[in-house]
Amino acid sequence: LVQRQGEVPPRPDQVYSRVELLSDPRVLAWFWPFAREEPHGHPPFSALVGLVGDVVAPSWPELPRARLGPMLAFSITAGALSLFVARRWGIWAGAAAAGAWILQPNLFGHGHYATYDALLSGLWVGAILAFARAADVEPGPWVGSSRLRWGWMLAFGVLLGCAADTKLTGWFLALPFLAWTAVYRDRRGLMTLLVGGLVGAAVLYASNPPWWGAPIAGVERFLRSNLTRGRTIPIPVQFLGRVVRTPIESLPWYNTLAWTVFVTPVGILALAAVGVVRALRRARVEPLGVLAVGHWASLLLLRALPHTPGHDGVRQFLPAFGVLALVAGLGAASIGERLGCWGKAAIAAALAEGAVGLALMMPVPLSYFSPIIGGLPGAAALGMEPTYYWDALSDDALDWLNRHTPPGRKVRFATYPTSWLYLRQTGKLAPGILPAEPGDWAWYVVQNRPGALSPRDRALIARGHPAWVVSKWGVPLVWIFSFRELPRERPAGG
Repeated sequence: LVQRQGEVPPRPDQVYSRVELLSDPRVLAWFWPFAREEPHGHPPFSALVGLVGDVVAPSWPELPRARLGPMLAFSITAGALSLFVARRWGIWAGAAAAGAWILQPNLFGHGHYATYDALLSGLWVGAILAFARAADVEPGPWVGSSRLRWGWMLAFGVLLGCAADTKLTGWFLALPFLAWTAVYRDRRGLMTLLVGGLVGAAVLYASNPPWWGAPIAGVERFLRSNLTRGRTIPIPVQFLGRVVRTPIESLPWYNTLAWTVFVTPVGILALAAVGVVRALRRARVEPLGVLAVGHWASLLLLRALPHTPGHDGVRQFLPAFGVLALVAGLGAASIGERLGCWGKAAIAAALAEGAVGLALMMPVPLSYFSPIIGGLPGAAALGMEPTYYWDALSDDALDWLNRHTPPGRKVRFATYPTSWLYLRQTGKLAPGILPAEPGDWAWYVVQNRPGALSPRDRALIARGHPAWVVSKWGVPLVWIFSFRELPRERPAGG
């Protein structure tokens, strides 16, 4: 759209108006590549939040600048959880809820890596809090005026729309609210859903300009892309020693329950278990507990359905752990009420255990596993995947590759996420990495994600001698082998 120097200006009849340009489907498709086929299958909200850093800290380097917005959202959610729970059940319960959010290693890791799922987790929890305020689920002295509740209805709708505008999972956010409203026959809940649904739909469409001229076809294209992933990108996953090609094949029905036990700190898990019991026992007098537990259970059920994508550990149902933080706050309230000072000590011990466990797993929090199964070594022995996100490719490993790769030689990775290009652009990885670049391969780098290992990778790991290993608690996470050790590929039909 910017006239280049020396070119002849277009004739008046060739000039598009700004309105015509913004409504041209070709222009919108080019400049707004979201909510369609892969690799652009997700809606744009997470990208919009990633632009917050451009406004707040434009002088920062690109990566921290892009992560600032999602990290602020993560922090705001922690504060909102703390205030919401503390107002109902006391400061210790509020501290437990915020601690269960911050100290859950997977939430902490994804929150700092600025993934879709961490942002969706915050939106999911925020929607529960806004719904509770809008529908006046727990009447009390803190409840504002009728006008304030309408404001919370609007906030609920915005959060609903933003969740749907983050990824497909967010489209299911309204279902637990609908079920809760039906069970309790709550008119305010129904009104909140109706108003919130209309606002959410408006937010969703407003943030997807390509849908403006094709409101039905745009949604249909998005759903078709997201519901047919098994035909295009099946991803093998190792779960309890068995490799499953999801979503063509299905993980065991109990996989989400097992994952919850495997990756939640023991103290936080205990608080949440008490919270579930309290919610069920006091369902008639404390409907908020049922609302929270219902959301947690629905997220576990959603990811446990047959032919559901099951890769990347708990990432696909990460919002369940955000909701579990609210349930843990409910459990902390029970412990504090029943045990007094001893209950407060138990809450403090649970949070301390979570903090220590997280600190000990840095800088690879996504490889955290609970002491219940023996931590990371125990999980590896059970046949779980120790890592999956290439987050274990540490600065030390990158420095080693830069120092030990001779000039004119390259580094080959077992898989090629686009983040490797970012590492090249920023200078953190100096050697070439692409087949089209000149030079011979010097190193072969593979991560310990057993489900995705090729037969050649397995043979190399079994018989090779790595030049460098990134490990945690004795479990290898990334190996760097001399490329000469990589077994040659067999010719087709050989």
